[in-house]
Amino acid sequence: MNRNTVRCRAAFATALIFCGMGLMLIYPGSGSSHEPITTKVRFNKEIVRVLEQNCMGCHSPGRIKADIPLTTYDEARPWAKAIKEEVLEKRMMPFQAVKGYGQFSHDFTLPQREIDLLISWIEGGAPRGDIKDYPEQLKQQLMQQQDGVPTWTSGKPDLVIHPATPLKIGAEGENETKCISIPAPIDNDKSVKGFEFQPGNGTVVKSAEFFISKSGVRSKGTCPQNGESGVELLGNWVPGQPGITLPGDATFHLAKGSGIILRINYQKTGEEAVDQSRLALYFKKDNGGKGVRSLSIKPSPFTVPANTGNHRVRMTYTIDQATEALAIRPLIFPYAKSLEATAILPDGAVEVLIWVKNYRFDWQPTYYYRKPVALPRGTKIVLTAYLDNSESNRNLPTDPAVPLNFDHPLCNLTLTENASPKQANKAD
Repeated sequence: MNRNTVRCRAAFATALIFCGMGLMLIYPGSGSSHEPITTKVRFNKEIVRVLEQNCMGCHSPGRIKADIPLTTYDEARPWAKAIKEEVLEKRMMPFQAVKGYGQFSHDFTLPQREIDLLISWIEGGAPRGDIKDYPEQLKQQLMQQQDGVPTWTSGKPDLVIHPATPLKIGAEGENETKCISIPAPIDNDKSVKGFEFQPGNGTVVKSAEFFISKSGVRSKGTCPQNGESGVELLGNWVPGQPGITLPGDATFHLAKGSGIILRINYQKTGEEAVDQSRLALYFKKDNGGKGVRSLSIKPSPFTVPANTGNHRVRMTYTIDQATEALAIRPLIFPYAKSLEATAILPDGAVEVLIWVKNYRFDWQPTYYYRKPVALPRGTKIVLTAYLDNSESNRNLPTDPAVPLNFDHPLCNLTLTENASPKQANKAD
């Protein structure tokens, strides 16, 4: 069996993994009608609320896994045993940051109380409950989704950016990336405090990034390059992600005459599709606050030999002006196994910024801190990554594995302005 066959099988298996709560879909059993009811937990009262918070960002009409919805009892009941297996094995949710290594505002791990509710419901016969207990607000929200009406988790936006006409997505072939440059229709400078992305066609939108173009609208279809002057990364989106509000007093500066670039990654479904995704912006009422910049931390180029399954990379950057870390995003796909980022402060104190294990190639969020992390001048950012350039890595872009000349960032930091990190030593 060649690795292309393995990849196809692996890709098929990945397609059968829930996002949100991320449940691996084995063939569903319909459940016996005579199973005894030995639990007080009901779908329409407790379980639907757990699924709403953790699963329906993907598994509902118009979302990436709309073919396996979990919005009603009849939809969710056949998968009860698969849900139990995935929850107990802790294979999901798809949150890769290890608890205790960084304090993040959007923790996608399932709380123990909700795990207990799910297991009690499943082992007790998975009863339906009274339809009157089903949340009325959720009913309305799902109806709006089906009608294509955006439901913003962050409230009414100050500005919504979207392409003037829907984008056409082909039916077959490789996954596709499209970049769209859109003018920001503002009469004066604004301070962006938050943002929220909503896919227009969630069945094909796999992920997205958005940028501020200081020079305005760019040439049609032109994608921004890493480190490009005049382009600032605003954020990114993965399925199930709610709206983002920057911590502390941080804001992005959006000047009059600027443009917004949407870079959207699409998956092919075998059918032609159209998409008109939207980006909502939320402004600070009184302009100002600490500015924000994005920094990609990149080591000196190095080579990972072919068939090396656990290649260690360690490097250090030094902060030469005081700043604050607002968010971090590991960028070591498709070779990643793990990454740890640590800040060593001038007084010797150690602040772990993140530790990501069991890195998911298909789910690459930005992790926002609950509170800004102070990084005084002279702080050293130490990155330790382990890369897999072996046959066991099904995400390798080459078949078979070949020596990898690595010349990419290891992670991206979102910082308050006035930070200008510099490389302190090469990867070792």
